[in-house]
Amino acid sequence: MKNDLDLGTLEQLITGIDREKNPAKWAQLMNLKGVVLSNLNEFKAAEKAFMEAMKGADTLLKSKIFINSAKLYFLGKNTSRALEIIGKLFETAKEDRKFPRELLGYAHLLRGQIYNVIKDEKQALGEFRKAEYYFEDAANPLGVGLACLEIARTHIKKESMQTAWNFLKKSEMFLSRLGVEEKLGVYVCKAVALYYQGDEQGALKLLEEVYHERSDMGRGLHTVDEIIDAYLDTRSRMLQYQKALI
Repeated sequence: MKNDLDLGTLEQLITGIDREKNPAKWAQLMNLKGVVLSNLNEFKAAEKAFMEAMKGADTLLKSKIFINSAKLYFLGKNTSRALEIIGKLFETAKEDRKFPRELLGYAHLLRGQIYNVIKDEKQALGEFRKAEYYFEDAANPLGVGLACLEIARTHIKKESMQTAWNFLKKSEMFLSRLGVEEKLGVYVCKAVALYYQGDEQGALKLLEEVYHERSDMGRGLHTVDEIIDAYLDTRSRMLQYQKALI
């Protein structure tokens, strides 16, 4: 279903709900509306939807909204505000011993991506390792795979290639069972690692497998540099765990 159709359907559902009688359902739909608007780059409207959703949300939904809102500011290049919002989630978690470990994983994963963008690789790596820990504790294979993938990418940039390959192997072990979409990042990250090691031909050969499995990537992406640019777009990786936050 397309985003614009999703938005129209959501508007009808929201209009049909009595906010006073069913605040929880209304808040859930407003959070979903915020996610859809965010994907459409309608950041101001998405921000308003998340703020409205907060008014009827329980602790669990509020925590998801914190992550979604932080992601919104991150995509809008307001990293300081994104860090401030994600900090509120960690404050909430301190007060609740039963706070979902999975949500802590996604929060650390996002904070690591924010630190990555502002070039604080030491902080980013620490956040990704925490994300890996919480995802393992929550038995979330997608989360473990994505966290290890981010750890691998950080080590590739640091040219710590042996460590990068170790985490790539772990990431592939978890993501390969989940489908083609999840394997895509591992394929590309492996190609990037080979490319940085000077094996451009090996990288190109590996990327041929990506083209074979992902024809929707288009024929315009033919070089390693172009593939790397596409993969380094954090937004595309964030979409892989979006369903866990709505």
